[in-house]
Amino acid sequence: MIHASELLAFKVLQRPEKVIVRRQQIRTEFGYLRLCQFADMPSRVVLKQYEMVFPLKPGSQKRPRVNDLVNPADTMKDRVTEEHLPSEEPTVKRRRCIDFEAHPRRRIAIKFLYYGWEFDGLVQQTNTENTVEKRLMNALLKTKLIPDEKSCDISRCGRTDKGVSAFKQVAALIVRSADKSGKFVFWHDSADKSVIENYAEKEELPYLKMINSVLPRSIRVIAWAAVPRDFSARHTCNMRVYKYSLPRANLNLEVMQQACKLLVGTHDFRNFCQVGMSEKRVNMSFVREIFDVSLEPISPNESSSDSSRNDLIELTIQGSGFLYHMVRYIVTVLHEIGQGNEKPELISDLLDVIKTPCRPHYTFAAATPLCLYECRFDSANLEWIYDDFILRRTISSLQGTLADLHTRTRIVENMLNGLIETPMLSELDLDTGLLEFTQDRPMPPRYFKFAERMKCDSIEEKREKLDRKKEGNGDKAVV
Repeated sequence: MIHASELLAFKVLQRPEKVIVRRQQIRTEFGYLRLCQFADMPSRVVLKQYEMVFPLKPGSQKRPRVNDLVNPADTMKDRVTEEHLPSEEPTVKRRRCIDFEAHPRRRIAIKFLYYGWEFDGLVQQTNTENTVEKRLMNALLKTKLIPDEKSCDISRCGRTDKGVSAFKQVAALIVRSADKSGKFVFWHDSADKSVIENYAEKEELPYLKMINSVLPRSIRVIAWAAVPRDFSARHTCNMRVYKYSLPRANLNLEVMQQACKLLVGTHDFRNFCQVGMSEKRVNMSFVREIFDVSLEPISPNESSSDSSRNDLIELTIQGSGFLYHMVRYIVTVLHEIGQGNEKPELISDLLDVIKTPCRPHYTFAAATPLCLYECRFDSANLEWIYDDFILRRTISSLQGTLADLHTRTRIVENMLNGLIETPMLSELDLDTGLLEFTQDRPMPPRYFKFAERMKCDSIEEKREKLDRKKEGNGDKAVV
């Protein structure tokens, strides 16, 4: 079926009447297109007269033609060239080839944001292509900023999991440059000297416009900075800031704030993370420094009939670095303390690895409320370069997303409040759904305190198991 937009591209020519040698009727989305080929037209340029035949109306005996609806003098002798008809074979667009050795290079840091709920994590994976890094690589390849993924030597500041968002995430990579006199610009080792000497002075490439033009709206690069070749986005970062939003429900905010203060300082956080059975994991250091932890209520929604329950509270945690799922494990412990299931002293007990060498069994909180808010490089003195046009477009895009989510939220609030006011309901627990969202699991029928739960293997026990496994594999190899 031909789409209406394709019909609009037909070029109409005025020709005297000719002998019709062939008729053809093509179905479209709103009627039939009748084409007539004339005898005296050359084979390479065939002109065709067309008329629109509309569908049958209920109760009518014949199809009304376009000639019956408009002046025949205006439609007679209209012709259409076959060149403007939809082509059966798609045209292949020639790809632009670039000799990367004939252009300078530079290592840059890019600052970008993304909606974590639309991706399966930041770093590329073998079982999915729906990652933020894969989309970035595709954009860099499409814009010819890198020849291949390996040569760009990418490093990331914070590795976020599936569902986790980021605002000022930072990555560093090597890209093509046009400014041979730019800061930290270098050439490929095999670049010809004559090419370097004769390379014209140019302005730097518009990195932000180039990359954002081929990225989805859920990923935006907002700034870039020139960095040395040995710059690592991961190891040069001196502070990372995470934010986690959760429904207030029936949580005791004051008690949770007391527990947050116990996290500040340099501690061994092995009981607040997930440790895999790998040599790298069990032999790493679990000591991290937390600079500040705050838990504050977000401004209440006055339009809601029960604003205190449906409001959000936001956890902000600043630290030198974080372990695997560390923030989400901390949220789980604070959540249990806020419900009154545990005391704030549980934080101190879990940080004391001598008193608690084995982590109790407990799950980490939901992923979507977590956001890597900022990555700081105070010692690197990065000079971030912004683009006014990109900032305006990004702000407009974020406003559109915010308006969409706000309006959906209001619809759900109206439905929720309408059901809560139903007179048939009695003794309804209005916090279950809110609490289950943060816990990312149904509420258990009975709560077991952390001291009563089963324990995971200690780090020392995991090391011994790995050593025995390696010895067993060595014996098999000898046999």
